[in-house]
Amino acid sequence: MNSIISASILFILTRLMGKKQISQLTFFDYIVGISIGSIAAAISVDPNVSLLNGVISMIIWALFPIIFYLISKRGIFWRRIFDGRPTILVQNGKIIEASLYREKFTINDLLEELRLKNVFNIEDVEFAILETGGQLSVLKKSDQQTVTASQMNIPTNYQGLNAILVLDGKILSENLKLLNRKDSWLINELKKYNIPSVKDVLLASYDTDGNLHIDLKNKDPKINNVLG
Repeated sequence: MNSIISASILFILTRLMGKKQISQLTFFDYIVGISIGSIAAAISVDPNVSLLNGVISMIIWALFPIIFYLISKRGIFWRRIFDGRPTILVQNGKIIEASLYREKFTINDLLEELRLKNVFNIEDVEFAILETGGQLSVLKKSDQQTVTASQMNIPTNYQGLNAILVLDGKILSENLKLLNRKDSWLINELKKYNIPSVKDVLLASYDTDGNLHIDLKNKDPKINNVLG
C-alpha cells in the first residue's frame, strides 16, 4: 500500500515541478530529483519510515524548485544565482583553462564531449559552451559550416584523427611512437614556437597533414561572454 501511495505522490509532485525535472536539469534540480526518489523508495521498503513523515518530506523537497522558480521570475539576477550562467570552455579554437578549472572539467572531458558533437579538431570550434544543465553546445567556425565538399563535387584529402601528443604538460610517448617520432622531436618542434618546456603546453595535437596544433597553459584569451 505504501508503494502505491508513494508512487502516486511522486507522480503528482513531478507533474507540479514541471518538465524541467526530466530535461534541462541544473545541479540543484538533480539533487532534488534524487532526494525525492530516495524518500519515495524508503517509504516503499523501509517499515521504520512512517508514511506521513515520508510524504511531508517529499512535499518539502518538491517545494524548493517551485519556490526558486517563482523567485527566478523576478529577474535575471535571481536566475543567475539559482541556475548559474553558461560557461565558455573554448573560444576561437582556444581552450579557456580557467573555465575548465572552475567547472571541474578536464581536457579529456572536453575532448570527449566535442567528439560526441562530431568535432575532432578543437581548432574547428568557434565556441564551446557548457550550459547550466551540463550539456555542451558547440558552434563551429564559419568556414566549417559552409556547404560540404561532396555537395560541391570537390575531391578532398583523407582527414583522420588528430593524435594527442601533449596533455596537461605531459608528453604521451606512446602516441609519438605510433607516429614514428621521439620525444626529442617534439621538444625541438616546441622550441620552434618559442616554447621552452613541455610543461607550458596544455594540449598539443598532430593532424594527418603534419601540422602541430598547440594550446598553451595560462594563456586564456579575453572571454566574450554575451550570454544571459
